[in-house]
Amino acid sequence: MKFIPAALLILFSSAVWAEGFDSVVDFGIELSSLDDPKIVAEAVEDGRIVILEGLIGDSEIDSSGDVSRVWVTLVGGAWIGTDEVRSYSCMILFEGEKWLDVFPDAKPQNPADNYVPQGSRLLVAVKLLGINEEIGIPTAEMVDYRVLH
Repeated sequence: MKFIPAALLILFSSAVWAEGFDSVVDFGIELSSLDDPKIVAEAVEDGRIVILEGLIGDSEIDSSGDVSRVWVTLVGGAWIGTDEVRSYSCMILFEGEKWLDVFPDAKPQNPADNYVPQGSRLLVAVKLLGINEEIGIPTAEMVDYRVLH
């Protein structure tokens, strides 16, 4: 008899955790979704974390402020039928000096142990910041990432 209440407690705890996790992470948005400015605006407004997957395009170092910033362009694409390919991208902010060796703007002669080369596939949890109006690309701030091999 004591087993049933314990099992219900575990089941209830799991259900509450899953419901809470979905309220923080939006699994309905992917890199191609960011092509729609309305989706980007809604994601910025609600502040939920989005999981993106793509390849590292280029990276750009911005040391103009108090904190060093590395902007990494995440790129992906999809076939539309058999005749057309669409590309999608998002500029992701990695803030702080520790990212300068991880994502340098050019391949170093002697890369650091944690160096991630251009073309690597990343899975990135981000918070969307908006759209860079100058170049029309969505921007986001990195929360966490994994290199996919």
